[in-house]
Amino acid sequence: MRRESSHLSPLFAIAVVILLSCFTYGQAWSGIIAPARATDWSNAGIRGGVPSRTNICYNVQTSDTTATIQSKINSCPQNSVVKFPAGTWTLGASMYANKGIVLRGAGPTQTTLSIPAGSGRNIYFGVTGTGNLGGYPPNTAATNWTGGLSKGSTTLTVASSSGMAVGQQVILDQLNDPNLVFPIGNEGTSGSSGRNGTGFEGSSARAQFQMTEITSIPDSTHITVDPPVDFTRSASLSPQVFYWNTSGGGNIQYAGIEDLKVDANSNDFAISMTFCSYCWVKNVTVVHSARSALYLSHTYRAEVRDSYFAGPLVAGGPTQYGIEIANSTLLKVENNIIFGITSGVLPDSSDGVVLGYNYAYNPIADNMFADFEPHQVHNYYHLYEGNVVGGVGFDNVWGSGSHGTMFRNRASGYLPGKTNYRTPLSVTAHERYFNIVGNVLGTVGFHTRYQVDDSNATGTDNFIMQLGFWNRWETGTTSYDSVVKSSLLRWGNWDSVTFGANGNTNGVRWCTGSGAGNPACTASEVPTAEPTYPNSVPSTQSLPASFYLSAKPAWFGNVNWPAIGPDVNCTSNCIANTANHAAKIPAQLCYENGAKDASGFLTAFDANNCYGTSVASTLPPPGVVAQPH
Repeated sequence: MRRESSHLSPLFAIAVVILLSCFTYGQAWSGIIAPARATDWSNAGIRGGVPSRTNICYNVQTSDTTATIQSKINSCPQNSVVKFPAGTWTLGASMYANKGIVLRGAGPTQTTLSIPAGSGRNIYFGVTGTGNLGGYPPNTAATNWTGGLSKGSTTLTVASSSGMAVGQQVILDQLNDPNLVFPIGNEGTSGSSGRNGTGFEGSSARAQFQMTEITSIPDSTHITVDPPVDFTRSASLSPQVFYWNTSGGGNIQYAGIEDLKVDANSNDFAISMTFCSYCWVKNVTVVHSARSALYLSHTYRAEVRDSYFAGPLVAGGPTQYGIEIANSTLLKVENNIIFGITSGVLPDSSDGVVLGYNYAYNPIADNMFADFEPHQVHNYYHLYEGNVVGGVGFDNVWGSGSHGTMFRNRASGYLPGKTNYRTPLSVTAHERYFNIVGNVLGTVGFHTRYQVDDSNATGTDNFIMQLGFWNRWETGTTSYDSVVKSSLLRWGNWDSVTFGANGNTNGVRWCTGSGAGNPACTASEVPTAEPTYPNSVPSTQSLPASFYLSAKPAWFGNVNWPAIGPDVNCTSNCIANTANHAAKIPAQLCYENGAKDASGFLTAFDANNCYGTSVASTLPPPGVVAQPH
């Protein structure tokens, strides 16, 4: 990579960029969420979508060993494909790609890569020498960042741009703001591989970060970036630009795995992508996963879509994760099925992640853990949109998070056979400045209380929301955080308790005061008086279809658009116990229509047979297991 040249003078170029960065563009959430509490989620994922690679570098033979396949991966050029035919290959070693190679099968019902039990092997995409949980690549450096600290800035003033290059991904961070970032949670302080010995993930002093890309280097003390700065930094907290540069120039780019099945055989981290930009997982099945069917770390604008992730057949503990996301920015996880996994998606210390239109269903074991559970310090600006899940939990296990948004999700908070933790939404201590808009929450007949906080703490779990407690699984008021509730924006959500309180008629809350917006409202649910990140009363009760998609996506087929929300009047393929405010999303219909074994695991998943205009043409046949969502 090289520095960009220009016939414009550096000062004139800087002035133009600063002028352009002053313009703000309307977001779908404008008028509902305050600008400081949200970001531009349309930036998530790969620009233009997952690319279609046509250069087949090598066609794998049925007789090929892992060593043979690895040698072909090593010799294939960037942006080419290693193609697997129908068959099963047992990995004799971890399979590894350190450049933009695509591993493509004949389809997840035809091609299987099997990891031997107890081997610790995996399929790994990343920079040489980092390992699936390893540290940074060589040649890390940081420079002080002194100008362009405000949200929306695209031109940054730095001490030195030496060592940087156009097209390189860099991290923008600062020392922890003690009023926002709390690195110690109810189970302690998490570990960290470190950033120049100080780290920003886990227990580090720089836990809130953004990854962005350098678009030009006008001179020795300025860089321009896109996307812009997404969160205003403070000069008093020593902001820095941190970067790494290997012989190839930072992250690998445009690597992917698609159209195949991975049998994890209870190994951890079946597929790993680290230091990987514009990378993807598409139409992939991972079965028998332990910790992390898919592990992503330091990914930028990557995409996980149209796939199926399934856990072990036995009851799982709390570290069985489906998709684990660490230290990543603008990752998009869309239209996936997650079955039988304790925590379906676990973002760790990431920024601007979009989880859109995924179906998570876990009938295994009696504990009802949250299907989506941001974890570690400091997740922020995540968008959870259009998902159908049992529950969402913003936890305080290893520290704080902030500024997340839930929009148009269905969270039932209830599954037959579950006996604990049956709540649609939990926002624990130090999880602040969240936006809960247009969701459909709770199960009629089971949930009888709207919220539990320090004023009505009890040991039962029959409530819609749990707010501010130090530990989600306890309701004691020791270390209770009142800012969680006072900073929470709730607008246009339907819930089963409010619905029942109004004689099973009106369950949608637009609370601006006691009795205002719904007879069941007891106070305003808009944080207008919040001292740090206030939100005005939204100017509208008309909600956009999406906060990140510009139009109905083609893979939605004939399914209602939007599928979930207070303005939805479902007439077909409706989700039970939602007063017709939620239709089944494509991923749910794919699961319910798919062939299953006696335990409910899909046996023949292939996205190419699931999604499109025919997905909602007929009602699904009766499932092996009940579908209460």
